[in-house]
Amino acid sequence: MGEPATENGVRLMWVFCCGMQRSGSTLQFQIAAHLVEEAGLGRRVEWVRPEDFPALREKHAAEPGWKVFKNHTYTPEMAAAFTGGHALGIYIFRDLRDVMVSAMHKDKLSFDQFWEKEYIPAQIVSGLNWTALPKVLVSRYEDVIANLPAEVLRIAHHLGIPLDQARANRIAAQYTPEAQAARIDRAIEEDTLQHGFLDARFDTHSLLHTDHLHTAGAGEWVHELTATQVARLEDRFQNWLNRHGYPLTISPARRKLLLAVHKISKKIQHATNRPHR
Repeated sequence: MGEPATENGVRLMWVFCCGMQRSGSTLQFQIAAHLVEEAGLGRRVEWVRPEDFPALREKHAAEPGWKVFKNHTYTPEMAAAFTGGHALGIYIFRDLRDVMVSAMHKDKLSFDQFWEKEYIPAQIVSGLNWTALPKVLVSRYEDVIANLPAEVLRIAHHLGIPLDQARANRIAAQYTPEAQAARIDRAIEEDTLQHGFLDARFDTHSLLHTDHLHTAGAGEWVHELTATQVARLEDRFQNWLNRHGYPLTISPARRKLLLAVHKISKKIQHATNRPHR
């Protein structure tokens, strides 16, 4: 792979913040944009739907410097920027059980609704695609929230931007959960929000949504999901969970029992709801 194109000594680079949904990708976008803008290397660009990325690329083609862009959905057009040496990625993943709970709260849908729409498998496939590309930094959500200054340093290093610990601490302090909540409140008060995907209201600068910060913690699924729901997730996605360091909590024997009871319950429910002739 060749060196990225340059104009007046400034690299022309796309920085894709492409992490798993409900896993801190907006936080990574804010930090990356902060670092790039402060260093005078470029700026953040507006959110668009994945299919509109080619038009966004053309819109900013004449602008020198880096473009920091947040997106979850992998597309061939975006991948081409990586293979052409004109992009790098910043990816984050999270315990799938917490991803499910966070998505349920944000979109106000039930566990079964997300299960039926294959939400979690889509997140896994997207992650495999992104992380197979060159120059993609991969972070674990739980590590990021436990030590945000360390994540600031990791992102700065990935971007090739010099940064010391003191400066990393100061930047991290601007993106605590409290600071993020204050940003949302200000955007609501100043009426600067716009409508995005599925009519979500978001701040165009930070990309924070009005319902973005349900929780900043980890392990909330323990209190939010039923044993059967946990069993379903751990049974289907046990390989991914094990591979990414998230221990299973239900034994194989109990998981088998819970799944059998669930299957019988669904059959009874289906028979009960069947119209009488």
